[in-house]
Amino acid sequence: MDDLLSRIEVEVCPTGFRIERLEAPSPGAQTLLAEGKIVTPEGDYPCPDEGVDLPGSKPDACLSYAVDLRKIATDPLGLRRVGRDLLASPDSWLWVPTPRPAGLPMRVHFTLPKGLVAAMPWPALPTSATPASAPTAPVASATDFTLSETAFAWKAGGAFTHTAPVAIPVPGGELEWTALDAGFGEHTAAISAWLSAGAQASSLLFGHFPVSHALVIAVPGERVRSFGMALRGGGPAVVLLLDSGVTTDRLASDWTCTHEFLHLGVPRLPPEDSWLFEGLATYYTEVVRARAGLISPALAYQHLLDGFERGRRNGGLRTLRQESAEMRENHAFYRVYWAGAALAFLTDIAARRAGGTTLDSALRSFAECCAASEEDWDAERVLAHLDASLGTPRFATLAHTWLDRAAFPELGDALRDLGVLPGTPNGARLVRAPHEALRDAIMARASQPRADGEPHER
Repeated sequence: MDDLLSRIEVEVCPTGFRIERLEAPSPGAQTLLAEGKIVTPEGDYPCPDEGVDLPGSKPDACLSYAVDLRKIATDPLGLRRVGRDLLASPDSWLWVPTPRPAGLPMRVHFTLPKGLVAAMPWPALPTSATPASAPTAPVASATDFTLSETAFAWKAGGAFTHTAPVAIPVPGGELEWTALDAGFGEHTAAISAWLSAGAQASSLLFGHFPVSHALVIAVPGERVRSFGMALRGGGPAVVLLLDSGVTTDRLASDWTCTHEFLHLGVPRLPPEDSWLFEGLATYYTEVVRARAGLISPALAYQHLLDGFERGRRNGGLRTLRQESAEMRENHAFYRVYWAGAALAFLTDIAARRAGGTTLDSALRSFAECCAASEEDWDAERVLAHLDASLGTPRFATLAHTWLDRAAFPELGDALRDLGVLPGTPNGARLVRAPHEALRDAIMARASQPRADGEPHER
């Protein structure tokens, strides 16, 4: 990396095998390839498309390439320049060598200009460690990291910054967060407190933070709406776009980080299963904030009612399965998020009425086994795990009832039985009803886990 953060030069050195092909890590990454070529001892190979074969490569022979960062287009949460820092998702510059032997230990070493830090979600190694050394959690000053296969397979978070990440203890683990270009000034402490509160709230669902370590990169922008993305490539990371002038009052009502942290309790799912991973996070964003005392139960229910109505209004002739598979292309976010949230809500109610294992407990058990999984999962497999805990195919049955319909899930009877009626922007009307006790239990204030993982009363 040069002083101006305009170029990344990469050398790839295999041990005991030869690299037969180098693949672009994401669509369009080849446009950033400096001079459009891969350099090997046998000669240079042009790379006009998304990969290049290397027929002349030899075992143990290094190859190199450079990424021209002056060509980057603004990508809010992937690759963009932020003042003197650089948001640089590894799937924009870390090309993929193939084939790789199974179980291959992989290590990355950065040589950086003075004062520049690589903020990456990968497990860190002490500078003097050998590749066989046991990896640790990422640390602010690390220049050596280990890579898992997901660093090449999944979208990742990462940055090069002049502000070293700061640790925030969370129940059962820690966050490391950095603000690019030191972009929040006097509001930095408020954002740190907001992140801590969001982590505490999400921990109420799982009993502790869903993963032991996560990197958080906060990207400042001018007059922007808060937006976030939870990423898993090489390790858990959350990238947040926040207004550089954000205030404590505005942060108090901002649910973005809580929502993204909840995503970390479910392993990575393919885009076509957005209804499940976004639906669970959308539903529980309101629930855990009420349980943490960040909002009132009445306000949480009003947020759910408003969201369900947005989802219903934004439906069309396509099924939920179809909308989920093409959510980003068709901008079907409201329909997918809130239909998925409705299915989670209905499953939660049905499980509580049955008096057995709750959806909370099923998700907690699932997170314990699988939140940090680096396997490929899909919705059917997740539903099978959750329903095994619930003792009956409850969630799967609901999902299969509504996934292939264009209609929004029917909630009228459930809401009437709970005594939840539309109210004002300050909260829903909560009235006497057959299942009002269940309604109140969903949002009831909970014991707050401590940073050491043990609960304490708020």
